[in-house]
Amino acid sequence: MSTTQTLPIPPFALAAGRRLLADAEGCADPVAGARLLPRSAYVDPDVFEFEKHTVFSREWLCIAHENEVPEPGDVLALTVVDEPLLVVRGADGDVRVLSATCQHRGHPLFDGLAALGEDAGCVKAKRLTCPYHGWVYNLDGRLAAAPTMQETTPVETLRATVALPSVRSEVFHGLVFVNFDDDATPLAPTLGKLDAELTTFGLPDLSAMPGSTRTGLGWNWKLHHDNALEPYHTAYVHKGVHEAAPATNARFCDFERGDGQVMHPTYLVSEDASLDNVSGARLTAAIPGLGDEQRKRVMFASVPPLLFAILQPTFVSLSFVLPVAHDEIALRRVDLYPKVAVEEEGFAEAYAAQQARKKVAITQDQTTLRALQRGYRSRFAPRGPLSWLEATIPQMSSWILDSYTAGLAAAEASLPEVPVELAPGAH
Repeated sequence: MSTTQTLPIPPFALAAGRRLLADAEGCADPVAGARLLPRSAYVDPDVFEFEKHTVFSREWLCIAHENEVPEPGDVLALTVVDEPLLVVRGADGDVRVLSATCQHRGHPLFDGLAALGEDAGCVKAKRLTCPYHGWVYNLDGRLAAAPTMQETTPVETLRATVALPSVRSEVFHGLVFVNFDDDATPLAPTLGKLDAELTTFGLPDLSAMPGSTRTGLGWNWKLHHDNALEPYHTAYVHKGVHEAAPATNARFCDFERGDGQVMHPTYLVSEDASLDNVSGARLTAAIPGLGDEQRKRVMFASVPPLLFAILQPTFVSLSFVLPVAHDEIALRRVDLYPKVAVEEEGFAEAYAAQQARKKVAITQDQTTLRALQRGYRSRFAPRGPLSWLEATIPQMSSWILDSYTAGLAAAEASLPEVPVELAPGAH
């Protein structure tokens, strides 16, 4: 059972959200006339505080792929917007998400003396032990042991009352989502378009490569989605790297209110092309079951606020965008390949070559996004116009503004009523 607690939103964050929404006219218009979001959306720490209490506390957050914990007893420790979490594959084979905060004194289970490296991946565990005072939990979150507590609270009583909080979660095509709002509507109905695309990809059957995490990235989480989705920049920032899927081959999907994804395809110059081809070290095994159109294109898809995915004919790349501050994110990447490719002779060498090629584009994006974040601090930061190749930006803005509006309404509804003082003698 979920035991999520809602923290009250600070007045300054509420005010920042109201100001931003009052200045957002035209941001979700068709691309030909759309404006960019106000610069405060990217550079104001008060807006980020507003997002922590609205967007990240109410929306579905994609945090992992289920095959990152492939076997019973596998545990993946993550921190998502200040929340230490555990993705756990239980003895029953089900994937669940637990708080990683010990319910004794609040020490995270995989921090301090028990901290794992950034790219540690999953660990095998029969039980979970807090490094602070040795409290032990079963993989379902129930307390198993609490040393030297008998003198104050019998361990039997603690076992009946103490457990790691369970976080509401859904698994969608192998993607693990959490939501800290117990009243949130179900995830799947908002992702109909992505559902149709993923039906043939078989994500639950793909093999997850070891993840990699980069921290201290100096740009706003929304800038990451905007840049990753729009193909306009690829001819300039990624010149010589992105020619297999040129911007002129981009197409755009309709976006409707209530959509939980923003996505668009870019067609490859040929079915033999790939964004990550390396001469002499190409992975040839395509994902089984793809349709004719899917074998000809790359699909770029965001499920805001945390997931950006690249769906190629031969593999899927997942980026989990982890907001840290208004001008900082961490980024966790996981690549998924068909098992037949992983079992190919020479896969390790070809995969290493692909990673080296991808690093070129990743570095180009990092340099660009840091500069863009600096540019957004300028008093002269623009609000448009946009190219037809940036049609995904107002679509993403539409999702963001709807999330802000719903979050603001929920926050205002939870405010305590202020009694009206009557004038002396009034009845």
